Amino acid sequence: MKVRLICQEGPGAGDAYSLDPDQQTVYSVGRSSECDLVLKDQRSSRHHADIRWTGGQWQVVDRGSTNGSFVNGLQVHRPYELRPGDRLTIGETTMVVQQEQAGQPRPRPEHAPAAARPGEAQTARQSSGLSAVFWLAQGLVTAAVICLAAGAFLPWIEITGSLSRDLQPLVQGIADLIASLSGQDSLLHVSQRIGGLDGYGKLTLGIAAVSALALVVDIFFYRRSVVPAVVYLGTGIVSIGAMGFDLANYYRYYQDLRDLSLLFGIRLGEVVQVFDHFIEMEATPMPGLFLTGAGLLLLLAGGIGRLVVAVLGRRATP
Repeated sequence: MKVRLICQEGPGAGDAYSLDPDQQTVYSVGRSSECDLVLKDQRSSRHHADIRWTGGQWQVVDRGSTNGSFVNGLQVHRPYELRPGDRLTIGETTMVVQQEQAGQPRPRPEHAPAAARPGEAQTARQSSGLSAVFWLAQGLVTAAVICLAAGAFLPWIEITGSLSRDLQPLVQGIADLIASLSGQDSLLHVSQRIGGLDGYGKLTLGIAAVSALALVVDIFFYRRSVVPAVVYLGTGIVSIGAMGFDLANYYRYYQDLRDLSLLFGIRLGEVVQVFDHFIEMEATPMPGLFLTGAGLLLLLAGGIGRLVVAVLGRRATP
């Protein structure tokens, strides 16, 4: 059955391509000059799809393209039979299938859209919704990668310590003398910033790199695989779990030290309380800590969204 593909929308509007099974049974479609049907469309992949003759019908087969192939608004992931009047969309190009052979049903006019098959309208809306969720998930992961990478190079916590104001007048002279000899500004006030790379920043930076790689692969090789979702969720959960586990251990060690008995039954916690009256300590969260926390939450949200797309996309596949 000879057919023509008439470009109605897109950069090549007005172009026509003839498909003749007597001359060729497989036609490659894409923007590459090596394809049989060359599209002037930058949103199409170099080798976007194949149109194959099965002996009784033409079928379109997507070749793992970046933006997918659609028939009557429905994204196709498997070989899909084309009928006269069907609208094949690749990138920004929409082509209508018209039959050339005499005696066959007359093709629909070029300006008339093909009638949807049963359930296609609902499935098309579902496919459009999944595509929106897919790109939303990718946006969340992109933001997560930026936050994690930036947070790793910024300070996480600033610790400041100073003598109690009640003691400062008593030791001011001695402190000034020691500070002048040691070249420090003051011994009564000390400040120290802990950077991300001094702690878990190396881990979160590695997670950012892995997630960025998974993001690029996911966008260009798409789409129904659950592997990207597992990568996003797995790395985020591992990082949060590692931090939480260490914090729990630190708190347990702190409680053990407080209960530690020194000479004459005096507990270490009681000694610390005495020094608390003379030394003022404060820990202040810095931008790196907030960015890292936001990045991990965004990564988990993106992973959940990507998992939803993968699961529902498999069910909606025609």
